[in-house]
Amino acid sequence: METLIEFYVKEQFNDLIAAVAFKPKTTVFLSGGFMPDKATRAGMARFIAAHGAEGAKVRFIDIGSRSIASLLKKLEEIAAEYPGCVINMTGGPAAALVAAHRFSAKKRIRSFFFDPRRARFVNIYGMQREIASAKLPKLSVKDIIAIGGGLVTGTGHSVAGLDGDLDCAKKVLGIYGANLSKWNAFAEYLQFGTRHYYDPKTQLFAAPSAVLNNSSLLWCNKKLAGLLEEAGAIKELQLDGENVSFRFKNGFFKELLTTVGMCLELFVYISARESGAFDSVDMSVVFDWDGVIHGNFNDTVNEIDVIMTAGLSSAFVTCKSARPDTRDLYEISYLASRFGGSGAKVVLATATDLSGESWAIYMRAHDMGVIVIEKRDIEAGFSAVAKKLVSPTWLDERPQN
Repeated sequence: METLIEFYVKEQFNDLIAAVAFKPKTTVFLSGGFMPDKATRAGMARFIAAHGAEGAKVRFIDIGSRSIASLLKKLEEIAAEYPGCVINMTGGPAAALVAAHRFSAKKRIRSFFFDPRRARFVNIYGMQREIASAKLPKLSVKDIIAIGGGLVTGTGHSVAGLDGDLDCAKKVLGIYGANLSKWNAFAEYLQFGTRHYYDPKTQLFAAPSAVLNNSSLLWCNKKLAGLLEEAGAIKELQLDGENVSFRFKNGFFKELLTTVGMCLELFVYISARESGAFDSVDMSVVFDWDGVIHGNFNDTVNEIDVIMTAGLSSAFVTCKSARPDTRDLYEISYLASRFGGSGAKVVLATATDLSGESWAIYMRAHDMGVIVIEKRDIEAGFSAVAKKLVSPTWLDERPQN
């Protein structure tokens, strides 16, 4: 395909997916009075350069909000400049689409549109063969962020060494899932103790069994410590009436056990990976909004706890160990829409009994279409969480205690 004519609709997949699938040499975006800003244009061009045809060119033309007659004239000019062009009619201003349909029919210009519900291209005129041979890409997490104009810059919690310790990690998460009400306090104790009573040279954690952090008393849950030793996450555990000592298995488990909230993220991450339903799953994704690292304080950066992709679709997960509020729902919903498009799934994972303790927030999530993974799901295990991610369901009535 030499030239693809796109109507810019401010919807990532509708704007970019055809350029990736058909790989035209030139993609011309027509804007009906709302030209994307410079950063968005640059992000779209970067994405097409990375995933489209080699050396692909991108151009933006503002055709304004005009009458159908003037739009037809403008299309005539563009088609004359790009002979053999193809028009994508997936979306755009109503007048522009009417003009494009008339122009395509009159001039026999090849045309098509993309049906996001069925994730397929549909022929309008002359595109049967190319549509039949087009391959929809499987987008990675980095691709999803790039489509929205962003750039993945790193990770807040690395899972690079997880595969070698997966069995041990799953045992730890099993302990976590069976002790949700006790876990945060224990993690806070380990976090404080590691800052003040951990020797990085000998890798020995040796702390009083109860410590005072400002006005808060933190103590070691000796039962959980024993279970973690059985799981292999810590070793050389020594417990007496007033002191605790042990060594972490490695740096990964040190981070996992001393970071409040990381177990919940990892639980969702492993559940998604082992479901087999996703092409790409990343945890603790740190990304820059405009895809350009300025090297000063002008960067807008976010961290998403878990992101997963399946084909063209994605799911954005925020994990809250404590009870979430409505701001959490709106924040993750906005980020999912901004970077995953209108079809992105939005997930709230919480270690609390949200439906039982805060029915109003649960119902708001229900009404917003936000998938809720809560205490009962985590306690049921990885398969229950995976099922929620793949085939979400919501409660219609508040559970009775």
